[in-house]
Amino acid sequence: MAIAAGVDSIEHGSFLKADTLFEMKKRGTVLIPTLMAVETVVRKANEGKFPQVIADKALAAGGSLAKMVGEAVKLGVIIGCGTDSAVSEHGHNGHELVLLTKAGLSPLAALKAATSVDAELLGVADRLGTLAPGKLADIVAVPGNPLTDIAAIEHVRFVMKDGKIFKAEP
Repeated sequence: MAIAAGVDSIEHGSFLKADTLFEMKKRGTVLIPTLMAVETVVRKANEGKFPQVIADKALAAGGSLAKMVGEAVKLGVIIGCGTDSAVSEHGHNGHELVLLTKAGLSPLAALKAATSVDAELLGVADRLGTLAPGKLADIVAVPGNPLTDIAAIEHVRFVMKDGKIFKAEP
């Protein structure tokens, strides 16, 4: 119903079926799977930190989400990146890109999900999301090449926001 009503994105989507994913593809609805959130709740469920009814739902979501994302990728659904980091620990957002590639995105598609796709979704692509003249200088640098080893994105060594350096490690 939300897709038919014209929403721009669906977050989580753990139990989406192929017909819904097809409708998302058709309408350009972006999927933000928040794989880190589900990874976190599955871990907590396995550690016995939830009441059984919550643990059961968390485990079901964990079993379904990665498979659903793989199906979404095959169908050509636009995938964006979000972490729901009130659930998972703050400061580890790069791990979401690792999980996206495990679910079927290429490293390049995962990087775009976190940059240009999200900027377009949020209506700020005119100034963010890609490196181009006239846009804000928001960049990160990592050791190695995330196109060949996406896990490099979990080790940010340099951060520039709006042309100002916030972090610079040797």
